[in-house]
Amino acid sequence: MMEQSLEEVFIVVAASAFFLLMAIGVVVLFQVYAKRQLKMRLEKQEMESRFQAEILKARIEEQEKTMDHISKELHDNIGQLLSSSKFLVGLSKRTLPNSKETLEEADHTLGIAINELRALSKSFNKEWLAQFSLIENLQNEINRINASKEFVASLKHPEELYLSVDKQLILFRIIQECLQNAIKHAVATHFDIVIDDLQTSLAIFINDNGIGFDPELSSKHGIGITNIKHRVSILSGVVEWRSQQGGTTVYIKIPV
Repeated sequence: MMEQSLEEVFIVVAASAFFLLMAIGVVVLFQVYAKRQLKMRLEKQEMESRFQAEILKARIEEQEKTMDHISKELHDNIGQLLSSSKFLVGLSKRTLPNSKETLEEADHTLGIAINELRALSKSFNKEWLAQFSLIENLQNEINRINASKEFVASLKHPEELYLSVDKQLILFRIIQECLQNAIKHAVATHFDIVIDDLQTSLAIFINDNGIGFDPELSSKHGIGITNIKHRVSILSGVVEWRSQQGGTTVYIKIPV
């Protein structure tokens, strides 16, 4: 009787051990399968990322070639034509005194067109992009705004910006968009741009004297604010609009 009981206990223990081993085996197999699936997903994501990176690289290279070509065409062809026209206008101005006032205006307009064309030509040149300076180009933008005599703009900035060239270019486009929005939609005539170096970040304030707007409403219907938000997010920054009757301040903060 005792021997039968011991045999039954042995069978129960053996069966329990067998099922326990089976359970452990199933868990181990499941873990191996899960790890393999995770590895496959990661490899697939990595391949897709590489593929997208190669496409982006190819697009950028193609864009650089196109922009470089446009830059040379603007400088070598259109720029030369405008310069020749300016020379002929100047010659006519000296030989036709009765039309002096009209020709002087034409000469002045051609001079502005040539300067604008040179600036545009530079902006398409990849060598110029590689040496892009936010402060220098913002100052040029301020000078152009003030030269119109319709608007007044100012710029305050630190002596040096510790920000990569590509980020400086993105930030420049953001500030440009803010100024264009203020001119077009807020009917602003006065602009103050202030850049503060906070050591670990940059704070940018773009103030205008426009009519103000509702940022929430504009963000739903306006592409300008959407573009600004997208570009600021690329820089891992934050942007706020503080608007009231009589002016708007765009506050941007980005890490450096």
